[in-house]
Amino acid sequence: MIKRDVLKLRQRILQLTEGSKNFLYEEYKNETKTLAGLLQTFVHLEFSEEEAIEHWIKILEGMDSLTKKIGREASVYLSLVDYFTNDNHVFKSPMLVEVHVFRQAERLAMVDALTGAFNRRYMDLILRKEYNRCGRYGKNLSVCIIDIDDFKSINDTHGHLFGDEVLMKITNLIKETLREEDVVCRYGGEEFLLVLPETDAHGAFLLAERIRLAVKAEPYFRDKGITFSGGTASCPGSAFDISSLIDSADRALYQAKYDGKDCIVEATTERRKFGRYPHTWDIAVYYGNEKKSITGLQTHNVSLGGLQFECQLNFGVDSALRFEFNSLEENGRTVDVPGKLIWVKKNNRSYLYGVTFLETPQEIEAKLRPVEHALPAMGE
Repeated sequence: MIKRDVLKLRQRILQLTEGSKNFLYEEYKNETKTLAGLLQTFVHLEFSEEEAIEHWIKILEGMDSLTKKIGREASVYLSLVDYFTNDNHVFKSPMLVEVHVFRQAERLAMVDALTGAFNRRYMDLILRKEYNRCGRYGKNLSVCIIDIDDFKSINDTHGHLFGDEVLMKITNLIKETLREEDVVCRYGGEEFLLVLPETDAHGAFLLAERIRLAVKAEPYFRDKGITFSGGTASCPGSAFDISSLIDSADRALYQAKYDGKDCIVEATTERRKFGRYPHTWDIAVYYGNEKKSITGLQTHNVSLGGLQFECQLNFGVDSALRFEFNSLEENGRTVDVPGKLIWVKKNNRSYLYGVTFLETPQEIEAKLRPVEHALPAMGE
């Protein structure tokens, strides 16, 4: 099927499933998901995209046939069950499960059994979702990694059952301190990662400090000398993707341990892969296949890996752009550079964008290579 037909197929499926109270429907409605992913939501089986398209076509054909036979509109669920049990024979012994029971089982698969915090599997999902939302709407996203100080010594002195109790109690205290939209995940043995949507660097630091002081004020922890250290990081301030966001928070946590523990350290502006060029260039920007450019713009923080620029127009993260450098060469010749937006931050009346180059022309390398070794690595 061509792309246009696939889009129509997906739109019809979403229209049919709207109101079905499927607990993942809202996420699929607002995100561009594959048809394989959409099918997996219902039957929890993995298919290639080509297989999923073929299945959906047959499911909808069967749905129309069932509607005629039973004299009322057949639901997507009924059509799925009929297709996979009668026509496709994928399910040999199907079992009906109440939605609330299934939801509970799904939730348990995402929750750490000991502490009741979300596990790493859920952490990966929620981080990607919030990071995408951060980029799309120009919001801040922060994380905080919390590590209980000297936890091995606590286990060795009081026993592992006591250590488990400490983990459970500190999880409950964190949950009581967080906002409803914040998420606490068990990151490792005695480590927790807090996902803080729409929270800037200062807000993340204040929240982590509030939790730290709450632990010190709680008699259960205070009497036994139990404390924790924390590291916070924000996107796009101290990171440019999920991996660097966690790495920045982890480095800040390491610094907190080095500083004597029982403290919070905020990650600084991200360490970049390339040094910045201390100069601005006039650029014109071409968006997608548009032939007309956006002019009157200037570069900020150019490096071998990318640049920043400010514009009043709103582009989505991952948008493909082409940059025309107008003042790079003394002879006046323009230089074209393809790039992709990797983050966006909303200012008062404009948007600040971070761009990674898809390729770096020789003209830019010639300008930047000499200063690459002369400048401190301030980052991409």
